[in-house]
Amino acid sequence: MTEQPKAGELLVGAYLKLVEECELVTYNQRSASHGDQIEVDVIGMSPGTENEVFVCEVSTHLGGLNYSRRVESERWADYGSYQSSLATLERKFDADDAYVTDIFESAEHYRFQLWSPVVRGKLVDGLNELVGEFDAKTDRELELIINEAYTERIDELRQKASESTKQHGELGFRLLQILEHLR
Repeated sequence: MTEQPKAGELLVGAYLKLVEECELVTYNQRSASHGDQIEVDVIGMSPGTENEVFVCEVSTHLGGLNYSRRVESERWADYGSYQSSLATLERKFDADDAYVTDIFESAEHYRFQLWSPVVRGKLVDGLNELVGEFDAKTDRELELIINEAYTERIDELRQKASESTKQHGELGFRLLQILEHLR
């Protein structure tokens, strides 16, 4: 079953295509291996000199980043109710790393990113800790595009939308173009 991309995923994909100049953007990529539950929200491929693969998890929870399921984890116990979100994201990025580096083994550079417009309180500290651990474990960078950084990226995309009427094949970008060109 094919899952339609969510609104936040469409914005991230449009950013990858129009700002990062990815040649190919795919949404909700799932592993073909039987039994694997791996699903990456947005993948962008830029075959230029860097041969980069962008691996993006997108959480557009406007009330604040939250994956609410009970997780018994000593690891994130200091983060209280955020424990579930941190454990879920750690699991997602570990799985993403194994999947994407296997599928795109010829890539020269991988850019793992978490996109979320609203992240509050101790969860920001926990995510920063997760970034450090991911980097140390994989020797790859995990970039947090949250709060102000998220807003800056979307504003950059909105600016591009205001300067163009050409269709680029990205629904998220087209919606921004419509909004930016209203009279």
